[in-house]
Amino acid sequence: MSATPQYWLFRVWSAIRWYAGASTRYDVHSPRLVAFVNEVYRDDRHYHAFDLIRSVRNYWKGREGNVKLQSLGAESKTTSKAERSVRSLVATNAIDDDCGRFLFRMALWLRAKNLIEFGTNAGISTLYLHAADTRANLHTVEGNADVAALARETFAKAGTGPGLQAYVGLFQEWLDANETFLGKSMTPDEPLDLFFCDGDHRYQPTLDYVRRLLPLAGEQSVFIIADIHWSEGMEQAWEELKNFPEVTASVDVYHFGLLFFDPGMDGPHLSLISTRWKPWRLGFF
Repeated sequence: MSATPQYWLFRVWSAIRWYAGASTRYDVHSPRLVAFVNEVYRDDRHYHAFDLIRSVRNYWKGREGNVKLQSLGAESKTTSKAERSVRSLVATNAIDDDCGRFLFRMALWLRAKNLIEFGTNAGISTLYLHAADTRANLHTVEGNADVAALARETFAKAGTGPGLQAYVGLFQEWLDANETFLGKSMTPDEPLDLFFCDGDHRYQPTLDYVRRLLPLAGEQSVFIIADIHWSEGMEQAWEELKNFPEVTASVDVYHFGLLFFDPGMDGPHLSLISTRWKPWRLGFF
């Protein structure tokens, strides 16, 4: 199945609307968001962990074999195949390097000690989160057992530490099974610092996952929702997430939506674009 013209028309129009309304760093005045822009959004420093992850990506480029696909969340817009090569899966479904580095810097900036990822895929995004602090407790969940096996291979190649715990199961079922454990292991003094949701991509489940994990968040926590402009349903979910009473500010960087819970923040809720794409936007207009 190939994507329909209506789908691509939606994506193009969505991107145009986002671009038209996006602000640059010159429009950011909240002290915490200024720190985020400088230390996460605009930071282009190179870390040794990036070389390791690049070597793992190169390994997958030469890896033979196929993997079975399952329809566990939103249906794919671009394929209806029952299986695909592992090389293709990692090349197209794994997080790209720019977004992965963003996750790494986010976890580093937050000094995250407790992290949850929904949507392990082949484990590339997990490596970026884990590499920020290999001592941190990172729980990552993947619904497709065959794809989760690829992630285990990724983790073995990278030599990940014991703080990374990988699970196989549906997200809601995992939350149900681990509710007591999560409540005991994540407290107001040791909250869920970072939640990264990159699986399912449906309107109602996305809202449900955030609601279930909100009690574990602290004032400095950040929830990152991937692909918020992937569909009309995800755009609607993002609009509603921003209006949750616990959310005090939000940033839409197109591929990701970030939710903040700092009571010292009273907004903003903004879309953020690099100044090079709006060079005339210097905060004066």
